[in-house]
Amino acid sequence: MRKPEANAIALCPVCRQPMRPTSEKCPSCGAERHYGPRVVESAVCAFAGMVLLAALSTLLLPISLWTIMFAAIGLVAGFLFSHNRFSGDRWLK
Repeated sequence: MRKPEANAIALCPVCRQPMRPTSEKCPSCGAERHYGPRVVESAVCAFAGMVLLAALSTLLLPISLWTIMFAAIGLVAGFLFSHNRFSGDRWLK
């Protein structure tokens, strides 16, 4: 692979090796630019929101239809939180 020209060099945020500024993948360390949350991050946040709000509703009220509604609201809130938290572009190895 050719080395990039001196005026077109950017440094990889992970390994600090020279690369092209428009690259989506670093040729030296393999880090990739990623936009938005990964599936694992969305799933973990959604599950955590569902469990936390369901547990909170169980502490306030006995288990009922409200517990299921709070769990559904927590699921959506956790999913939206993950999209807000991991919304930018970042470099993942």
